[in-house]
Amino acid sequence: METDGSLVSKHLLELLNQQNLTINRIANLAGLSQSTVNAMFEGRSKRPTITTIRAVCSALGITVHDFFDFPPYNEVEK
Repeated sequence: METDGSLVSKHLLELLNQQNLTINRIANLAGLSQSTVNAMFEGRSKRPTITTIRAVCSALGITVHDFFDFPPYNEVEK
């Protein structure tokens, strides 16, 4: 099973590709260091802080809810 960190990093890469952004560009737009964003991509940041996630979402022009709107986070348990 994938870890939360790898799921988030894969989804973040998809979002960047959709908007044709680089890691460096998103770091600049979010006001974060490139090493912080790299840690998210490389899965070293198993649980990025909510502040980091909010900054990335703001730079992407999406909400935190939109950011986590992918499986398994958007699946309803039965």
